[in-house]
Amino acid sequence: MGTLGFVSRRRWILLSGLVALSGCTGVHPAGSDGAVPDHKKVRRDVEPLQRRFAAVGRLSDPHWLGYNPNDSGRESIPDQDPRIRVVGVARLPAGTVNSIVSATDYAFEPSTPSQLPEELAEFLPKNAEWVSSADYDDHITNSHYPGRFHLAPATDWVYFDTVNPEIVDGSHPQ
Repeated sequence: MGTLGFVSRRRWILLSGLVALSGCTGVHPAGSDGAVPDHKKVRRDVEPLQRRFAAVGRLSDPHWLGYNPNDSGRESIPDQDPRIRVVGVARLPAGTVNSIVSATDYAFEPSTPSQLPEELAEFLPKNAEWVSSADYDDHITNSHYPGRFHLAPATDWVYFDTVNPEIVDGSHPQ
């Protein structure tokens, strides 16, 4: 077999490997049947979030997206550095946010969620007064992945914006 046949076989193996690796991210946006949904579709399932953000507390009423922000949807070769942005809002039990914000371990300050996907805008609580803390972010992510968590004490909502969130061992509500 000539060089051309070897290169084609090599490319086939490389492409097969890339396709296999593209499914190995922390939060895969695919459904249980493996089909990749439109990243513009807002998800409402809580289990993938609860496993990754257990340290925040018991989440309910989530609205979130999980997608590769670098994927235009037009490329035929998968992204070689798959990043999954997991961004959304969820509610915490009454009083949970106040107890988090009042902890002296974190220096919470007024904040505003940035780069909000328009698909989620309608789900954010109206007139929420958000606070955030870099120390609290590090606590939730265990410094394993980038993430920002904004809390609304008056409404017990959390807004999260993360990249490749992992299941962090030893997570516990704080």
